[in-house]
Amino acid sequence: MKFTIIGDWYTVPDLASSFAVVAEGDTYEEAKANAAVSVLEHFPHRADGEDGETPETLWGGDYGAYVVGVFVGDLSGEAVEGPTFELIA
Repeated sequence: MKFTIIGDWYTVPDLASSFAVVAEGDTYEEAKANAAVSVLEHFPHRADGEDGETPETLWGGDYGAYVVGVFVGDLSGEAVEGPTFELIA
């Protein structure tokens, strides 16, 4: 099952954009875990250093992200990418 997860960062010292990621999994929790991997690949600097996030800590970590919204299905065709919002599909 595919999910479109809208996310944003708890802190933005690096001006990282809000994002939407399309991820697949048998459950929402599995898709959310898969999405964390994609988000860190897209924003690799968020995984760097001593305070870097991992796929296990991204959602809710000190420098991690939080879920703004989630939709069932791939809604990437409906999203509008802009200077402060990135689509990770």
